[in-house]
Amino acid sequence: MKILVPVDGSKSSEKCIDVAREMGEKLGADLIILTVTPETSVFEQYPANFAYTLEVEKANVERAKAILKDAENKLIDYPHNVETIYTTGSPSEQICTCSEDKDVDLIVMGNRGLGAFSRTLLGSVSNKVLNHSRKSVLVVKADI
Repeated sequence: MKILVPVDGSKSSEKCIDVAREMGEKLGADLIILTVTPETSVFEQYPANFAYTLEVEKANVERAKAILKDAENKLIDYPHNVETIYTTGSPSEQICTCSEDKDVDLIVMGNRGLGAFSRTLLGSVSNKVLNHSRKSVLVVKADI
């Protein structure tokens, strides 16, 4: 069994790791931790900002690595396989694509992300994944 856990570094995604860990230990599941960095294609329309685009991409990659490292540390004594992945693009599309590519059995994701703006964004991400994924999705409610 495989469980995909999309994370963004928020408290909500930390809670998802805890839930996935508990389920995974009981079910003997491998965990796949995914984080998605935003595309910088908006900046590519303006060649004068090319250096800025590279800096944004570099910062996004560093942030993704830090988020995944935190998840790995949290799962250091997990008794089954843990794989970490970062990718770039639309979060909902990347989550659905990864769930198919890795042939996961379940997606465990939060209903809230970082900050007030991201709450709306992640809410829409979880909604899109629920409606477009062929995999089962468990939405972990954030503390309000």
